Amino acid sequence: MKPLKPILPLYALLVLGLPLAGLGYALLGSVVVVGPLAEGFTGRYWRALGHEPGLGYAALYSLWIAVASVGLSVVLALGLVLRAQPTLRRAPLPGLLYVPLVLPALVVAFYLFQLLSRTGWLSRISFQLGLTSSLEAFPELVQDGAGLGIILAHVLLIFPFLTLLFQAIYQESRLAELDQLTSTLGASAGQFRRRVAAPLLLRRAAPTVLLSFIATLGAYDIPLLLGRPYPQMLSVFIATKLQRFDLRELPAAYLAGFLVASGLLVLILVLLRLVNRSRVETG
Repeated sequence: MKPLKPILPLYALLVLGLPLAGLGYALLGSVVVVGPLAEGFTGRYWRALGHEPGLGYAALYSLWIAVASVGLSVVLALGLVLRAQPTLRRAPLPGLLYVPLVLPALVVAFYLFQLLSRTGWLSRISFQLGLTSSLEAFPELVQDGAGLGIILAHVLLIFPFLTLLFQAIYQESRLAELDQLTSTLGASAGQFRRRVAAPLLLRRAAPTVLLSFIATLGAYDIPLLLGRPYPQMLSVFIATKLQRFDLRELPAAYLAGFLVASGLLVLILVLLRLVNRSRVETG
C-alpha cells in the first residue's frame, strides 16, 4: 500500500495547486508584473475595467445562457420523472437517455449547426417543401443574438443526465410508495408533486445542478461554433483576447481570466458546502 501514498498529494497538486498557480500568474499578468509586457507593477488595466463593457456583456450573456440551459433542463427532467414514470421504465427511453452522455460537446454543436443553420438540413427541407421562399427566410436558430442554438445544445447534454439523476433519487427515496401513502391521506397527485417530490429531488440534486451550471458558464466548444462574434460567452471572450496578435491585449485578458476563474472558484466552494450539508442531512 505504500506506493499508493503519493497519489493523494499528486491529485491535490493537479486539481488545486496548478489551478491556483495559474490564477496567481493571471493576477500578476493583469498588473504587468509577468508576461511579455512585464514592465513593473501598474493598476491601469484594473482601473480601465469600468470603461471596458466587453467583459460585463460577456458575463451577462454567459449568465443568461447558463440559467436558461440549466433551468430548462431541470424543468424538462422534473416533468418527465414526475409525470412519466411508466415511460421511463419501458424501453427504449432509458437507453436513449444515455446516448447524448457519450457525445463530445463539439460533436453535438456540429450536429446542430448542420441541422439548424440557414444552410442546414431543416432549412433545405423547408425550402424544398415550399415552407420558406429562400434559405435566408429560414429563422436564425444558430449563431443568433439570443443564443438559442447554444442553449439547445446544452439542454441536449444536460437534460438526459438530470433525468437519470432525478430518476435514481426518485427510486432511492421510494417516492412511488410515498405517493400512494399521500393519496390515501387525501392529497392529490399535483400536491404530492409540488410539495413533496419536486422539493426533495431538487434538494438532493442541488450540488449536481450547480455543477452543471458552472460547467455551462465556462463552456467553450459549443459557444465557439454556435455563437456570434458578439456577444460572446466568457470563455470565448477571454480566449479571443489571449490569441490576438496585439500583445497589448494580454494584460486585459489576464485580468478577465483572473476574475472569471475567481468567480468560478467561489461557486465551487458553494458547491462543496452544499455537498457537505447534503451528506449531513442524509446521514
